[in-house]
Amino acid sequence: MGGKPAPLLVALLVLAASMAVLAAAEPQPPSLLRSWVGKPPGVTEVVAVSAGELIISDPADDQYKFYRPDWNWPITSDLDLLEARFYSDGGNLYLRFKLSTLKSEYCPYIMVPIDFTPDDPTDGFSEWLPDWSDARLAWRWVAIIGINLGKGGQPFVFYQSWSPTFTGQLALDKSSGVIEAVVPLTSLPGFPKSGRVRLTVVVFANDYGGIWDPGKYNAYDPRTGIFISEDLYAPNVYDTIGLARTWDEVYGSWAKGIREVAPYVVVELSNGVFAGAPKLERMLSYANTLAKRTVIWKVWSVSDPADDQYKFYRPDWNWPITSDLDLREVTLWSDGANLRLRFKLSTLQNSYCPYIMVPIDFTPDDPTDGFSEWLPDWSDTRLPWKWDAIIGVNLGKGGQPFVFYQSWSPTFTGSLSIDASSGVIEVSIPLSALPGLRIYKGVAPMRLTVITFANSFGGIWDPGKNNAYDPATGKTITENDYASTAYDVGGQSPTWELLYGGWATGDYTVDTSFTIAIAV
Repeated sequence: MGGKPAPLLVALLVLAASMAVLAAAEPQPPSLLRSWVGKPPGVTEVVAVSAGELIISDPADDQYKFYRPDWNWPITSDLDLLEARFYSDGGNLYLRFKLSTLKSEYCPYIMVPIDFTPDDPTDGFSEWLPDWSDARLAWRWVAIIGINLGKGGQPFVFYQSWSPTFTGQLALDKSSGVIEAVVPLTSLPGFPKSGRVRLTVVVFANDYGGIWDPGKYNAYDPRTGIFISEDLYAPNVYDTIGLARTWDEVYGSWAKGIREVAPYVVVELSNGVFAGAPKLERMLSYANTLAKRTVIWKVWSVSDPADDQYKFYRPDWNWPITSDLDLREVTLWSDGANLRLRFKLSTLQNSYCPYIMVPIDFTPDDPTDGFSEWLPDWSDTRLPWKWDAIIGVNLGKGGQPFVFYQSWSPTFTGSLSIDASSGVIEVSIPLSALPGLRIYKGVAPMRLTVITFANSFGGIWDPGKNNAYDPATGKTITENDYASTAYDVGGQSPTWELLYGGWATGDYTVDTSFTIAIAV
């Protein structure tokens, strides 16, 4: 065919050339062992399931920077996790880790602890992570998938054992900071094809196949300009998942610190494939909920396990709806004029059911001040410390939140909103209603705890006095069986290990508390 090309053909050729240039300008992530096509979560979501891939994002440059300048080890940007992806085809589990850099493939030691039955707190192998990590979880892992080129050229699995078994395949792209692995599910007996699993990701530095200990090696901390010891940092964790910076989660010495990795993800599998809406949660063991926070939070939150509340109720009254009293997550932050709180409950079938209290001690280092250890409204429940104020939410009492400020009489203040379909209650309390609470620059800590009761005409429903039915025992209870009236405590699992029994033989003191500092 001779002559000039038709205008339409010219346009198509130009468009094709433009698309080729665009494709060259937008390189796709490398696909080493499989094609990864899932859409990552948004900036604030952290975790998502897309195209069957479980995708977890992590902020850049939030890892510890401890290193030895004279050894140039470890290369801490190689330990900065940006994204983790998982895919199951029913026969294999594929893993993909994106790091800020991968200058030395021998630098990172990545662990993925997995719990095959997250609803059963009694099973699992251990809370401690292997290879003398000096770090632990608040839950027991069944298996850990590990990647450490210093240990070997394959991924490996700790399956209910401290001894790893090498299995599967490993691939990497150093230029993109990507490590991929595939592990046969036969090396993970019990991994469900349909059900829920809990997992987290922890990054350590490699030390000849083991874990590099920055405290024992007196590593240099560029953030503070000092050389550290185990008196300053006992765990060996460099990075983990979640929105918080790693040093807000894991920090301190053996005596005064948190050596637990709190964030984890719970995700469903259906017919061998990740599905549903995964959840990022946090859990600390009871002992560590008492540790003082030395960090300053912009947004503080604590998650609470599902279905760990008391189930006492009156079947003939259908009251209370105990799933409405099952606290799942509490979030707290400030805009400089208000203190804002968000409560997530398992359900909110009746917005008049929960009575939520947040006792706060403005000066946790001074045991002599405060108003009272006892909680108001005839709660029959107390604290081991004195509160200055209590923020309360009870629709039976009124349509606003309220504050007990050094008094047994509440003052209604602020605003309240509810999303019953999501089980969410949000409140905003003006700081003027909390005189003495110093949070503007995050210079002073506060101590708080979160407790749910059942509402009774604006007050507290007493399961013992109301001869409630206990589905756990099939019996009707009295105050000799349960003296406290609390149903759930944030961060404590299960609640009946903290509060139990009658006045003479039980415990009605809420020991769980959190000492935090909030910055605007």
